[in-house]
Amino acid sequence: MATISPTPKLQFLDANGNPLVGGKLYTYIAGTTTPKTTYTTAAQSTANTNPIILDARGEANVWLLAGEAYKFVVQNAASVTQYTVDQITSAGTMSTQNSNFVTITGGNISGVTITGPITGDVTGNLTGNVTGNLTGNVTGGAIVGESYNGGQLAGLRNKIINGAMEIAQRGTSFTVNTGFGANYTLDRYSRIAVTAASVTVTQSLDGPASEPTLPYSLRCTVATADPTVTASELWTLLQKIEGYSARDLIGKTFTLSFWVRSAKVGTHCVAFYNNDYPSADRYYVAEYNISAANTWEYKEITIIDGLITAGTWDWTNGSGLTVGWTLYCGTTRQGVAGSWQSGWALATSSQVNVLDTIGNIFAITGVQLEVGNTPTPFEHRPFGVELSMCQRYYEKSFSYATAPAQNTGVTLGAAYATGQVVNQTFSTSVTFAVAKRAAPTITTYAPDSATANWSLNTTTPTAATANIGDSAFAVTGSTAVTAGNGYSIHWQAVAEL
Repeated sequence: MATISPTPKLQFLDANGNPLVGGKLYTYIAGTTTPKTTYTTAAQSTANTNPIILDARGEANVWLLAGEAYKFVVQNAASVTQYTVDQITSAGTMSTQNSNFVTITGGNISGVTITGPITGDVTGNLTGNVTGNLTGNVTGGAIVGESYNGGQLAGLRNKIINGAMEIAQRGTSFTVNTGFGANYTLDRYSRIAVTAASVTVTQSLDGPASEPTLPYSLRCTVATADPTVTASELWTLLQKIEGYSARDLIGKTFTLSFWVRSAKVGTHCVAFYNNDYPSADRYYVAEYNISAANTWEYKEITIIDGLITAGTWDWTNGSGLTVGWTLYCGTTRQGVAGSWQSGWALATSSQVNVLDTIGNIFAITGVQLEVGNTPTPFEHRPFGVELSMCQRYYEKSFSYATAPAQNTGVTLGAAYATGQVVNQTFSTSVTFAVAKRAAPTITTYAPDSATANWSLNTTTPTAATANIGDSAFAVTGSTAVTAGNGYSIHWQAVAEL
């Protein structure tokens, strides 16, 4: 940024605009009649006389003490006062001009824009925006700010849940089926697949070595390859963001950042779209490049326009915004990159085919979506907080490390009830740890038999559910009931988007 040059040499004029030849300049401490020294050069080695006698052009070299205030009294050669100006304040000093290392001292500093790192201490109040890094202590004043990177100052910046891939309530390894229905793997991550290929999804302890705070990844490994992509084929890993959480992105720049590892070098795509297939009618595709195969790389994608309102969006407890990482895509679902478009597309024509070879890997971790045009460091929420956020959509009675299944032989955490009358209905209520986004679908599991019923040493009263709400439900049992016996049953509640 250029600035206007200050006056290099002072010149004084008389009332007719002529140079004040032989004029006199008296300098005082501001507001007083106490003389104050000025200098002939910036080095302050030679003091001016006081008064300063102006030359044949009415000029003089006048250097003031940095950050201090003066009063000037100007007289002509006959000692007749022409005018007085009080409270003339000089600029602060800079230890080195035009340098990255500048020290500013003196009085208050206002109306200053500093671009770049500020290293050191700020004493007093810093009001305004800092672009770049602020390193050091702030003492003697308050930090007043509305946002950090245009977003929240505190936690919960990340719209993505389980971005560190730590939560795996359903298990740690999955065979992903083809189709458009729910096929969740690690918590909050699903897929859409129309393909002849098959993919195994695992929670892997293989995060980027340069980012040890992210030890886990979600890894997709090709089990059956599909080297030829037909027009209608596609495979995308996705997370759906609830409308309540997505709607504050309307018209607001946001950034998606993540670590990714792919077996394929070249163009990969991330798609943002509204609603669920086949109702999605607005999409935004962004390309990113993998430069080295099977190597962790960090990516940032910024959507300047934010979310738009055109199209069909759910801003309440439905699917508000879907973010999908595409592994391959046929021409039917290829679109334009870099702007919101009508329809539904998952990639551009440049998308590589990650599924073309058995053993190919695609993995992600450290996924963060936040307001602003620059990503902040990944937000590590406490494990319990992240788990409770996942439980809004999925919860189970099994211990955390036990995947839901029939006949696990374990009753820890299971619902329990006692039969009161022989072969008559009994029941118990179950309260969720976290209220669900909507009334969930309940699946029951027998702890010691291959049924979905209550069990006690192979006795299996028939199970049913009732009064399913977003905070609780009831489970009943009937037939084969012995009065006084206690029965156990496991369950899972699914309220995924």
